[in-house]
Amino acid sequence: MRLPTSTTVASAAAAAVVFTAASIQTLNPIFGIYDQTADELADLFNVDDVPPPVVAAVRALRPVYNPLKALTPSCTDGLFPEFNDDLDMNDCLLLPRRVLWRGGTQPPLVIRQTMGIGSMWEQSTGSTVWGGGLALARYMEAELGPSYFEGKRTIELGAGTGLASITAAKLGAATVLATDRDAAVLELTAENARGNGAPAGVVQTAELNWSGDAPTGAVAPPWDLVLGADLTYNREAWPALVAQLKALRAPALLSASERRPNELDNLRKYLTDNGLRYDERGSGMARGYAKEKVRLFWIARYEGAAEPAKSKG
Repeated sequence: MRLPTSTTVASAAAAAVVFTAASIQTLNPIFGIYDQTADELADLFNVDDVPPPVVAAVRALRPVYNPLKALTPSCTDGLFPEFNDDLDMNDCLLLPRRVLWRGGTQPPLVIRQTMGIGSMWEQSTGSTVWGGGLALARYMEAELGPSYFEGKRTIELGAGTGLASITAAKLGAATVLATDRDAAVLELTAENARGNGAPAGVVQTAELNWSGDAPTGAVAPPWDLVLGADLTYNREAWPALVAQLKALRAPALLSASERRPNELDNLRKYLTDNGLRYDERGSGMARGYAKEKVRLFWIARYEGAAEPAKSKG
């Protein structure tokens, strides 16, 4: 039996790279084909009807489609909106895993997601990575870096998949508490932290339902930084979010996405009207949805109330 030569191996590797690159380029612009219905295929190919065998063939390619799609800029850089005009879910949100690149020579994070096709409207919104989460993690890596996070005590609100918490831990935070109201989502957070090699014991989880009460137990201050990605999509939750930020009494770095007309203008006014000072930044993403529709808000530590009295003794 003849063993493959180094030239043969190198040629096969080069061919695989070319195939992967071409596949990524082809899949990048696909937006709503993940559930692979005949209607979406017809829209993609601009035809009236797609034969059933073609639909079946596309479905059969899902094991190949998923990992290749996860590598596209569509998913890694948030090029497209979360929904299109027909409220079709962006493919990237429904992948079992997302590959998220880090700066320099650092290996990427691989984030597991549990929002699937059949349960997309039943799962917690925290079970996938949204555009604001991509922008927040990228800003933490590229603009803040290890020198900022070293030794900091950090808490994340609405942690979901845990991307921001894992990023903070990787950048040197001393303690990271990932909080969410959904216990199942917190299990996903912990799984992603372990799977991405977060330093042992640094990332902890705790259930937290926002309220105006002073945080107690594991979530009690002091904190050096509060993190939050895409927490503002539901305007009805703004009062609870603002109350929580005030109660935590620490600077906060939040990402917010504009999914509705004037949503960010309304958010700016709401923060100001409720006594929160902020400094707004662009998302730092290069192009597409995450650049155009996502903003970062540095919210100053709330100083509107006196510090709690210290107990004697």
